[in-house]
This record gives sequence, C-alpha cells and structure tokens, in this order.
Amino acid sequence: MPLISPAASWLAVVARVGSIRKAAAQLNVSPSAVNRQMLKLEAEYGAELFERLPRGLRPTAAGRVLVAEIERWQQEHDRAVRTLAELRNHVRGHAAVGLMESIAGQMVGGLTIALREQHVQLSLDVTIAGTERLCELLLAGKLELAICYAVPRRPDIQFLSRLPPRSGIVVAHDHALAGRKSVRLADCAAYSFVFPDASLTVRPLIEKAFRRQGIHPPNTVTTNSIDVMKTLVREQGQVAWLSYYDVHAEVLEGTFAYLPIADRQVAGTSLSLIARKHAPLSPVAALVAKHLRDQLQRLASG
Repeated sequence: MPLISPAASWLAVVARVGSIRKAAAQLNVSPSAVNRQMLKLEAEYGAELFERLPRGLRPTAAGRVLVAEIERWQQEHDRAVRTLAELRNHVRGHAAVGLMESIAGQMVGGLTIALREQHVQLSLDVTIAGTERLCELLLAGKLELAICYAVPRRPDIQFLSRLPPRSGIVVAHDHALAGRKSVRLADCAAYSFVFPDASLTVRPLIEKAFRRQGIHPPNTVTTNSIDVMKTLVREQGQVAWLSYYDVHAEVLEGTFAYLPIADRQVAGTSLSLIARKHAPLSPVAALVAKHLRDQLQRLASG
C-alpha cells in the first residue's frame, strides 16, 4: 500500500497543470475518475480545493496548503525509498548538494575522487546558487546539504562545519602588490577593482569598508560571477576582494597572491556546511557530508 494515496498524488498534478483533463492525460486515467477523487477530497476536508474557472482550475487557499503538504510528503517519501534501497545495496546512492560557484569545482572534484576510492557508487545532483537561494532549496527539501557564505542563524538550519572569515585582496602573481604579506585598503585605492554584485553576500561589507575610508577606485567592474572576477584578476590585472577559500587552488598553484587586509574593523563572512536540523541525512548523504567537512577543514588549514 502506498504511503501517499493516489487521490493526494492526483491533487498535486491537477494543481500543477490547472486542468482535470490535462491531469487525466498525464496520469493515464479518465477525467471522470480524477474529478470524482477531487470532489471526494473536498468532501473529506470540508473545503473547496479549487476555483472552477472558464479555462481550468486554480487552487484555493485551502488547496494550496494541502498541495504544499503533499509535495513535502512526496519528497520525504522519495528520500525514504532511496534510503531503504541504499540499505539493501540494490541501487546507487543519491545526494543533492548546493554549492557556491567559487568553490564548486574543487569540492565536487575532491568529493568524487574520495567516494571513488571508497568504491561508493553515487548519483550526485549539484546546484550552484547564492546563499539565499541555497537556504531556500535546503529548507524546501530539495537539497540535503549546502555550502555557502554568511548563512543566517535559523532554528531549522544546523551547521555541520563552519570556517572563520578570511576575506582579503586578491591579485595576479605578477601584480605590483603581490609581494606584500598584507595590505591596507588605502594601498589599493589607485588600482582598478572588480567587485561582486549585490547578489553575493560580501558586497555590503565591501561597500561599508570603502565608504568608511573614502576610497573610490578609478575603474571598476561589477559582476555576479566569481569566475569572471578571477579572469579579470588573472588577465587584466584587476584587484578583487575575495575570500581565501574562493582562490585557494589558484594561490597554491601560484597564479594568484592572497593578501590579508590589515585594516581594523574590516569584516568578512564565514563559510559553512549546512543541513536541515530536523531531517536526518540518508546514509549516502551522511557520507557526502563527512567528505565535504574534511575538504573544508583542509581549506581552513591551507
């Protein structure tokens, strides 16, 4: 017996497509059968679940509440089925992870190597987004783990690992500033900067620091892409304000120089591995979390 009734599943389909007939076609059943189930649900819950419009159906407030719960049940049911299959070793494991663009390549590469060495078969979904979007997807049950900056403290988010802020100035290895052990923002005032846009959590900190010191770089580029920032630093001699964790690989290989900011009261943002607090990780997701935590610790000690 399925844990989620056919009527509940049909309700979610009707709400998504907005039509009894279209839902019936997708479900490969008759429209009358779908309609009977919708009427039965409305009778059971004592509320109209759909507005009957000339061109289809639209969920009422009660319908939206019920559909949201059904989708949550379906996500939890799918996760439970995957976990049971993993325990039986009949299928490969699966995990859904969210990452910031700047660290995605090294994290995914290191993860796949580590799991391959342990002979773990893994189906991995990787979503690249900013902190706000990753937290949203995590809490909606669409991600099991996420690594992002400046995670808000919420009762439904747990921190599995957290690295301290390490914001600094990043330049190419042959830049005039590259030989320094640290740098003040005033020392950078004459150089062209590439800045992250407002979608990245560090932008307000940068604006505050530059405004406090009255610094106005002569030329600036603003972008929402860390990769674009790195390209301009490497190829155009631009100066960037980034976290050490964003450029760890390039610093180790000698492409970039990372310079801690010597000014007092210059804040940074921490990098965290997070999960939902009240949703136990599947065995495979727990193994993925362990390897991601190990990689973060290597970043912190690098």
